[in-house]
Amino acid sequence: EMISIPTRFWLDVWAKLCSIFLGLGYDKTLQYDADDLERIRHIVRNYPSALLWTHKTYIDGFVVPKILFDNDFPMPHFFGGANLNIPVLGFFLRRAGAIFIRRSFQENDVYKLSLKQYIGYLMEKRFPMTWSFEGTRSRLGKLMPPKYGLLKYVLEGAHHAAARDIHIIPVSVSYDLVRDAEEYAREQSGVPKAPESVGWLVRYLRSLARPMGRIHVDFGEPVKLSEAPLPDDQIAISKIAFQVAVEANRVTPATFPAVVSASLLGAFPRALTEAEVIREVRDITRWATKRGVRLSPDFNLNYTDKMPELLGNMIDEGIIARFDGGLETVYGIAEGQASIASFYRNTIVHFFLHRAVAELALLALSERTSEESAMDRFWEEVRELRDLFKFEFFYPETREFEEQIDRELSREAPGWQERLKDDTDNARILLNTLSPKVGHFTLTIFAEAYSIGADILLRFGEEPGFDEETFISRCMSYGKQAYLQRRISSEASIGKLLFANAWKMLGNRHLINSEKGRVAQAEALNQLIGRLEVIRALSIAQRGAGTLRDAAREAL
Repeated sequence: EMISIPTRFWLDVWAKLCSIFLGLGYDKTLQYDADDLERIRHIVRNYPSALLWTHKTYIDGFVVPKILFDNDFPMPHFFGGANLNIPVLGFFLRRAGAIFIRRSFQENDVYKLSLKQYIGYLMEKRFPMTWSFEGTRSRLGKLMPPKYGLLKYVLEGAHHAAARDIHIIPVSVSYDLVRDAEEYAREQSGVPKAPESVGWLVRYLRSLARPMGRIHVDFGEPVKLSEAPLPDDQIAISKIAFQVAVEANRVTPATFPAVVSASLLGAFPRALTEAEVIREVRDITRWATKRGVRLSPDFNLNYTDKMPELLGNMIDEGIIARFDGGLETVYGIAEGQASIASFYRNTIVHFFLHRAVAELALLALSERTSEESAMDRFWEEVRELRDLFKFEFFYPETREFEEQIDRELSREAPGWQERLKDDTDNARILLNTLSPKVGHFTLTIFAEAYSIGADILLRFGEEPGFDEETFISRCMSYGKQAYLQRRISSEASIGKLLFANAWKMLGNRHLINSEKGRVAQAEALNQLIGRLEVIRALSIAQRGAGTLRDAAREAL
């Protein structure tokens, strides 16, 4: 059941099929840095190695084998879920190097021991291994806080084999467009996930035959272990998983569809003129470049002259609407597509997190009415936001997080702390000078989903049998009502994962089993949404975007 039996013939067939399947809808040339790949070749050749790739879609498993095969690497053994061990596919994948792992085997000691022994053998023989980083696959687009079930067993196997100088290599696999985004949006809206089967596989492969742009592969710096931690050292294992996830996030590139989605969602439901889209993209990419964020090759082109071409796939997929029948060409998120556009925006949202928190903390400080010191109030708000969204993002320790906030503000406002100490009115002045504004397109969907959850808990929390499943169901219904009333900005704020994390947040704050504090939490979230709306309005004003309402006011 577990052992793979790779052969040269089936490995060749597997590599060929990977190329065929990826070539159905994507550019046949994978985007990667050749020097980076040579660095990885040296590591794999000389050290016990594992390549952990971020998981966004079913075809992730085609990408790493293809890039390794095309560059004459030794083909790695790869781990896959036992749900993929279906007739025909299972026979083939096992002979291409797949090791099928059951989803749950915590109570099966024989299975755990067999897995540990097998992995130890592979480590001892220096067979490279690869798998999707558990827990990071998100139906929302962003990298989720990692789990380390399989990583734990690999490290246990390495410990059993007394492996030394282990290198765990983070691999970011990114796509311009992802076919699965439509399925993810349906799942988050409550539609059940289709079970895997041969028929499902055929339908899925057929769905790939539409242009979806490029695939980007980026390799992070390896997490180096002189030796594997002790099997029961959960803290060490969690730190390793965290390091891998942070590095994978760091090397993830900002793609053109992701940046455009962020820009258009920031203005949603408004559309932007072509000139405004170009300016928004330019401002975001300049901001990102100064901070060392990788950009996809599309930004090397003169994209100002190629907007229709670069946005063509998103328009053809119905994600973005283009209208050129008026005075100017405008682009906007198509009706009912905010959740899918949000998926692409979320692939890069972690880059803007510190800036978004800083914007909100400055705005909160500008509203201050207490006698509390300016800097105490600012850092209190930073810590509150960090804690509020800790189930959405993974952060460094509090002190390092605050140092990152300090560096972010110091880039554009040197001496900002002294200015706030001198006069808290400077908080709003500092906020106004920050460009581009990012808080509204970074955190709004999370704040709105949490607000829905807080309202539901406030109203129904004392009902008998009120559990997480009931909570999510009520949130889904109430979220649809809230959107129809335009109390939330888009349908992207309605999703099972968002509400599941809202439940975790409320439980972490001891609000599920106690009425005390529920009203205050609901009010605080409403206030947060109000601040995000202010930042959105400031962004629109900063863009100098006029409306018919503005023109009418001037005429009057």
